[in-house]
Amino acid sequence: MHKLATGFLAALMFTALSVASVSAQAPADVATLAAGGTIGDVSSTAAFTAGAGSTVNGYVVAADAVTLGANASVTGNVSAGAAFTSGDSMKVKGSVSTKAAFTSGANSAIDGNVTVGANFTSGANSSISGNVYVDGDVTLGAGSKILGSVHSGSGVITFGAGATVGSVK
Repeated sequence: MHKLATGFLAALMFTALSVASVSAQAPADVATLAAGGTIGDVSSTAAFTAGAGSTVNGYVVAADAVTLGANASVTGNVSAGAAFTSGDSMKVKGSVSTKAAFTSGANSAIDGNVTVGANFTSGANSSISGNVYVDGDVTLGAGSKILGSVHSGSGVITFGAGATVGSVK
């Protein structure tokens, strides 16, 4: 019985190590994720576009622009080497960093901070749980909510009807 238990434990440990090595895959270098598709971490050497309803289970790092379609979601951070554009009801569970402009679709949600190298425009009824740091102008769509602070490099912050922020710095 002792040999059986020892053999079972050895097999269980081998299986656990095999699963751990499979889940530690390198990020994908892809330019496009089809609508409704799912992928793990993305590290694109070019631009990256995720179609409507697609899911990135991890982070997105792109050397160029990033576009997330309507109802697309990312469970980690998004980093764009150029502009970032999102469709309606896009969700990012992490932070967003972009070296150029960022325009979000209506009803979008970002759980972290947003850092933008140019102008930022949020769609109507969008929400950001963290702080927003923008080198240029900030335009908040009607009903947009930023729980943290907003920092505008140009000093221009335009509020749509009912838009709110935690504070302005």
